[in-house]
Amino acid sequence: MTYHAIVVADTHGTITQWNDGAERLFGHSAPEAVGRKLDLLVPERLREAHWAGFGRAMAHPKIKDLAADLPVLCADGTERLYAGRLLVLCDGLGAPLGAMAIYASEGSTGVRPFG
Repeated sequence: MTYHAIVVADTHGTITQWNDGAERLFGHSAPEAVGRKLDLLVPERLREAHWAGFGRAMAHPKIKDLAADLPVLCADGTERLYAGRLLVLCDGLGAPLGAMAIYASEGSTGVRPFG
């Protein structure tokens, strides 16, 4: 059975929402994750690139459909690939509110931007 992890962060990259699927996939409970930075999920080797891209997305939000197999740092310290979709969240006037990532527990997009 496929389930989905949904993680929402504000414009500063602080996690504001964490569903049961995120707990199952990544191993952190909602109380452990909410209020922490997205570094919780981003492998250390990718953090600089992640924050550069996140900053660009918040400064100049565009509606894009970005899906790829993304590396995620899990609670047990392992790095795993999950098919994920990244979305910039904006209000009706186009001002950024944050970002949302949706990951599937099974399957692949076939796109691996990080090798």
